Amino acid sequence: MKYLLLALILPFSVSAHIIDVNNDAEFSSHPQMIEKEKYAETTDPEYKTALTRHVVFFDLKDSVTESQREEIIHRFLELRNSTRYGKPYIHNIEVGHGNISREGVGKGYDVSFIVSFLSQGDLNYYVGQPAISDPKFYDPMHQAFKEFVGPFLKVKKNPDGSDNVGVLVFDYQLTSVD
Repeated sequence: MKYLLLALILPFSVSAHIIDVNNDAEFSSHPQMIEKEKYAETTDPEYKTALTRHVVFFDLKDSVTESQREEIIHRFLELRNSTRYGKPYIHNIEVGHGNISREGVGKGYDVSFIVSFLSQGDLNYYVGQPAISDPKFYDPMHQAFKEFVGPFLKVKKNPDGSDNVGVLVFDYQLTSVD
């Protein structure tokens, strides 16, 4: 019975690890630029209000020390103090490090953050570059953090020759399921 179960599960497990080199999205995404004339609308706190999540994973260089990792986490968490119109606009930040998954598909990511906002407008303001090029419409504190953390991230080559920088980002708005 144990071997029958393995025979049934193994093909699905192995297929989950196959990389499709013909799928551009497998290795990289292209920034979705916001048109300049829409900056004010799409960064307004009332733009698409709903709990919005920005999930970030960092794959740090092997040479990063524990002290540097702690500094990266500390500076990321300091973004909670970033303000917009004189008040904090980031709803919450969660952090985790040391991937404890036993699934074997962690792809080397060391540190993760979940940043929550109350609207997509706040997320757009937070993200800023490269989607938004005018500093009046993005968070300078987050931009400074991105410039700080960049040198600590691994850079690998994708099969197509493009750079695979050690960061993965996934943004979404919560939807209700009835």
